[in-house]
Amino acid sequence: MTFEDFKILHQKFTSDLNANVKWNDPNYIRYIEEINDNIEFQEWTLEEKFRKNKFDSESICCLKMADQIFESLDKKGNIKYGDVDVVINKRTDGTYGIPIHDGGTSIIEINFCPWCGQNLTDKEAN
Repeated sequence: MTFEDFKILHQKFTSDLNANVKWNDPNYIRYIEEINDNIEFQEWTLEEKFRKNKFDSESICCLKMADQIFESLDKKGNIKYGDVDVVINKRTDGTYGIPIHDGGTSIIEINFCPWCGQNLTDKEAN
């Protein structure tokens, strides 16, 4: 699939006008497969999501970590405590952690990115 073909499918399946995507649509299946199989398409898709939502991913070590941080926030930018789908939290003090899903706000602090391995305690790198 060409990048231009991918962009057309991306527009089709992420448009607010097309909220009723049929999960068994062959074009949708192909679109998802391309995201999973092609790192260039995957990264472009994430960058588009961040741009559209005005999310600053530049200060985060990698796009996969940025995506997890983005998904951990509600529409107001606050951490979604209690959401069992949240994998990583970034606190306002700059620490990162895996949430403990016990109804509270506790995390298991992590020092390295699970996706790219960057040291998260190096404040100059973040």
